[in-house]
Amino acid sequence: MNRAWAIGALILAAGVARGQTAEFIPIPGTSTIPGSNENICILSGSAGYSGSRVSADGTVVTTLVYPPGPVIGYIPRSVAIWSQARGTETITPPIESLYPATGISADGATVFGPHWVWTRADGYRDLREDIGFQRQIFGCSDDARTVTGIDGGYPSPGDMFLWQVGVGEPALLPRAPHVPTGYFYFNSISGNGQIVGGSARSIVNDPRSTDSYAAVVVKPSSTQLITPVLSQAGVTDLNFDGSVSVGYYAPSPSAVRGFRWSQAGGFQQIDGPRGPGDPSYARAVSRDGKVIVGEYLIFGRQGTDAFVWREGSGSVGLRDELVGTYGLDNQLRGWRLIVATDVSGDGQVIVGQGINPQGCEQGFVVRFSGPVCFADFNADGGVDGGDIEAFFRAWEISDPRTDVNQDGGVDGGDIEPFFETWQNGC
Repeated sequence: MNRAWAIGALILAAGVARGQTAEFIPIPGTSTIPGSNENICILSGSAGYSGSRVSADGTVVTTLVYPPGPVIGYIPRSVAIWSQARGTETITPPIESLYPATGISADGATVFGPHWVWTRADGYRDLREDIGFQRQIFGCSDDARTVTGIDGGYPSPGDMFLWQVGVGEPALLPRAPHVPTGYFYFNSISGNGQIVGGSARSIVNDPRSTDSYAAVVVKPSSTQLITPVLSQAGVTDLNFDGSVSVGYYAPSPSAVRGFRWSQAGGFQQIDGPRGPGDPSYARAVSRDGKVIVGEYLIFGRQGTDAFVWREGSGSVGLRDELVGTYGLDNQLRGWRLIVATDVSGDGQVIVGQGINPQGCEQGFVVRFSGPVCFADFNADGGVDGGDIEAFFRAWEISDPRTDVNQDGGVDGGDIEPFFETWQNGC
């Protein structure tokens, strides 16, 4: 990683609430010169279905990178990953597909695209002969052993599938009686790989109307519609055990709202920061279901802004929080944060897409102060042997999070204080 860049770009400010701190980190491309055409300039970031993704442990972000300089027409791009330890690494050839990475393992060592996989151990591999040329992957479990996707080509409805990676053929999930026409083109999967969410498609028998959808959760033994059939509705993310799902619905064709649905509390509308009825779109949820990120519509100007919703406190504009609560006004001067696309398992790392001071699209990472419980290093909600393994994987690559004794370096002196914390549980 470029040390000079790290010193200049990693921005740490003292938070005024709860003694926390926050970092705002622009994700660099492979060049300081953006890719551009007559309509746009892009340095890094991921437009498309899922946008930038972050591993559940908060250490690795997927993004897109672009060859530098102006082009006529289509701007080639490749999928890349970024971490503080390694910087930006390209992991695929240039891609023609509309979608960027669609799944990332909890430790960031495995990344899936619609028809490919990359692993730290073996690199990039095309999966079309394994899953079939008409199937596309749209999510993976935290351990990267299970993927989900859609069987069938857009715009036709298809069936959801689950695939135990490398084992046999993908298994199609059965359609329930109230889902006679199949599912829409995107879906998602819980961190444990047991529950799938997406959009159930219903063809309205009225030539004046368009196709309509309901948000749906598919469990091993049942399919449950969690919204009525509306002009638009779908699940975009689930928490680790699938007990909480988030997504979007349109109570009318001109209004889109985010939602949170839980087994315990049922359906809840997630409004934007300005209060009830504020248009919003929920994109991702933390492991425990208590942190949600997405975007909300800004009236009076074109586009959206990123928001974060927390249980008990509601929604706030992400930029507003970073400036007003954490004092990052200098670091964010000239920036517009247009969408938050993903959140880490512990809710402490948020990634998304913004417009930088030069007017170009660029990905970003927001990192709040470390995990509430540092001993839960892999952010799975418990303190056990998995945290030791995750700590040593990060320690071996000098991940800054493993500088436990805060002496400015990652070395043997950090191991003993980590084990002391681990033995005490937090």
